[in-house]
Amino acid sequence: MKKKIKYYIKLYLKMCLLFLYRGMAHVFPLKKKKVMFMSNMGRNFSGNPRAVFEKMLGDARFVKYKKIWAFNGDFFKGVKKYGKTMLPTGCKIVRYGGLRYYFHMATAGMWIFDTRQEPYVIKRKGNIYFQTWHGTPLKKLGLDIERMNMAGESRKINGYKASVLAESAKWDYLLAQNDFCEEIFPKCFGYRGPVVKLGYPRNDRLALAKQEETPGDTGKRKKVLLYAPTWRDDEYLGDGFYKCPARPDFLKLQKELSEDFQIVVKLHYLVKLRKGDIPESCIKSGFVKVCGNETDIRKLYLKADGLITDYSSVFFDYSVLERPMFFFCYDLESYRDTLRGFYLDFEKVAPGPISQTEEVLIKDIKKAFAPDKNGSGGRKEFENRIKDFKCWFNSYDDGHAAERVLDVLAGQVTEPSRN
Repeated sequence: MKKKIKYYIKLYLKMCLLFLYRGMAHVFPLKKKKVMFMSNMGRNFSGNPRAVFEKMLGDARFVKYKKIWAFNGDFFKGVKKYGKTMLPTGCKIVRYGGLRYYFHMATAGMWIFDTRQEPYVIKRKGNIYFQTWHGTPLKKLGLDIERMNMAGESRKINGYKASVLAESAKWDYLLAQNDFCEEIFPKCFGYRGPVVKLGYPRNDRLALAKQEETPGDTGKRKKVLLYAPTWRDDEYLGDGFYKCPARPDFLKLQKELSEDFQIVVKLHYLVKLRKGDIPESCIKSGFVKVCGNETDIRKLYLKADGLITDYSSVFFDYSVLERPMFFFCYDLESYRDTLRGFYLDFEKVAPGPISQTEEVLIKDIKKAFAPDKNGSGGRKEFENRIKDFKCWFNSYDDGHAAERVLDVLAGQVTEPSRN
């Protein structure tokens, strides 16, 4: 009974806020020099919006712009507590879904987001909505999804696709990392506006990384493997979160790899880690270290000697560094054929070995890092594959993508015409 009462109170308050929001969008003037930033629906400070924001702070063309970041729930509390270390100076922060959030959404002349927004968001005439998106897709998106498994969406596929079309109609620019995205995005989102193929700002730091910022010669230290998997649409926990992938078995990995390796875990922002998902003994021993949303994955990329992932778009970014990648796909057939489907022939294009058991994954890792007579390890056979992959998917990730985005925004003085 108490839960129902709380639910209806929250629902009533939200309805009141939305009523105020609609009013503010009609009453208050639009501020051309106010920018709203948000990444992953406010769940972290990362991605392309962060990279564009950081570059904007040092750009004289935007010095007079008011910059606002929106953060959701627990992350907002963390930002409020540790803001001086988590955020650069030069911006304000608001709680996602709060009154100040709706005020700035209603009056900001520019939005820079990397995910779809709630359907009630009002885009005013003169507002510039720059959608950066959050990765080159391996798995199917939007209108290309054939069946619904995702929580929080209409179980009717037609309802979901209608929401995709309504959202993309609000975009003024859609950022593409590469030629592949330039082709796929307009189709899967039903988007008819300008696609700007500029590379991903979030990869600027990787492309410009200096030698001292990379692992280089590991010496006697343990090598770092970054484990960054995606989420499974059909493993919903509740409250907008999904289960941690059921595998790998970290105890098996620890037994075989702990002498020479450490694993850093960075889960998808939609995944909620529960007690027991990763054995406590692996964490206490130091073999596994878990990083939350407060950690920028770019830092982890630079520190990692190799990447373990599955179908996540992180491998399109990590490939910029030309380091070993391993694909642990224990559910490959069901994910590819039933759950989501792929745009690419994954087994042909993956820039690293694919494994479906821990035993094969361990073997692949040991082989890649085993010393050879040239001292370069077994990774040599994967280097050409990664370089070929980069030619297809990272040719615009040259360290200056954020600058190019700002050039586009600086030249925009009126609402762009639609095709």
